[in-house]
Amino acid sequence: MKTHVLSAALLAVAGPLTAATEARRSYSASAYSLQGDELLYVERHVELWREGRLAERQVRYLDPAGELIAEKSVRYGEAPAAPSFEMTDYRLGLREGAEVDAGEIVLFSGPTDVPLRPRTFEKPPGAVVDAGFDVFLRDNFEAVKAGEKVEFEFAVPAARRFFRFQLVPEGEVTYRDEPAFLVKMRPASKLLRLAMDPIELVYSPDGRLLEFRGMANVCDEDGLRYRARIAFDYPDRESASLRVGAAQ
Repeated sequence: MKTHVLSAALLAVAGPLTAATEARRSYSASAYSLQGDELLYVERHVELWREGRLAERQVRYLDPAGELIAEKSVRYGEAPAAPSFEMTDYRLGLREGAEVDAGEIVLFSGPTDVPLRPRTFEKPPGAVVDAGFDVFLRDNFEAVKAGEKVEFEFAVPAARRFFRFQLVPEGEVTYRDEPAFLVKMRPASKLLRLAMDPIELVYSPDGRLLEFRGMANVCDEDGLRYRARIAFDYPDRESASLRVGAAQ
């Protein structure tokens, strides 16, 4: 299969809320070409929190001129690592996403002007969907930092199926003159590894995503997934830091 359908979901973090209330958190990210510093697009994230739990996320993707090129809506349920979502690419007229309930996951992908052809699965144990990957990694962050490889079933709506992936610890690094930890996400299948480069993720010591490097979930004008370096910009450390307990 073509490697561009194995795109990683863009990953996100936000701030824990202690009050039994509703609040919003916003931040941005800038996607650059892997070779050089050409700005490809900008992400604007807004998260809705209810009683200390992440409930919804809206993401707007803007080109370098500020024009809206894509939008994504994410709804979190009882399993934060497997949220429902829908993403629409306005330049290409495409949409993809997942509808998740307690026992099933429906994956869909296709043009916006034709009926969808969804595919329904029994929900795999430990399933991970789109931005829920970041929750899953934080849930397993201490194990990964200790050197363990962690496997999971990752939903790929463009292929309308799941693929088994691994989190592989790469150890401590320095990022913007601060200590950080590098993790790679790669297919569990050795055959797929020959066709797909791993995705590199840089996290702060407390589990905050700092940078993503690899196949993005946004396409260029020709329909090819960008290979990007995505740097996250949080307004302050308090609103950016999210520990595992807050996601539960």
